[in-house]
Amino acid sequence: MEKELVINEVANDWERLKAAVTLEHIFTPEELSEMTPLEKRLLRTYLKTKDFADWLTFPKSLWKKPKKKKALIEALQSERLAIWTRKIDQFLQVCVYETLRRSYYNALIKLAQNLTQNPRSLRRVEIEALKLLKEMLSEHDQMVDQFISQLAETKELNEALNPQTSEPSL
Repeated sequence: MEKELVINEVANDWERLKAAVTLEHIFTPEELSEMTPLEKRLLRTYLKTKDFADWLTFPKSLWKKPKKKKALIEALQSERLAIWTRKIDQFLQVCVYETLRRSYYNALIKLAQNLTQNPRSLRRVEIEALKLLKEMLSEHDQMVDQFISQLAETKELNEALNPQTSEPSL
C-alpha cells in the first residue's frame, strides 16, 4: 500500500512538472529568439510527448503545400533541432533525478516518523527500496561530478592553449 502511495506521489509530481515546464524554462531568451515558429512548435510537441510522430503523419493540407512540407522535413532533420532536443532531454533528466531525490527524502521522513511511533515497524522492503533510491542518486551525483570535473579540465586546457593576448589597460 505504501509502495503505491510513493509511486502515485512521484507520478503526480512528475505530471505536474511536465504540465508546468515550458520552453522558456529550458532555453535562454537568445536561443528562443533564434528559433523559428515551426521549430518552437516542434520543440513544444517534443517537450510534452517526447515524440515527433504527430508531425510525421503529414495532414492532407500539408501534402497540398510542398513548401511547408519541405520546411517541416528540413526542420526535423536540422542540427539545431537535434541540439535543442538534447538540451530538453538533459533538462528532463535532471528533473527526474531531483524528483527521485525529493521522494527519497520524503520516504526517509515517513520512515523516521513510523519508527518513532512503532520501533518495530521497519520492513525489509522499505530498506531495500531506500537503498536502491540512494544508490541511483549517488550514481547520478558521481556522473554529474565527473562531468563538472571534465568541463573544468576542458576549460583549463582551452585557457592554456588560447591565452589571452590582450592585457588590461589602466
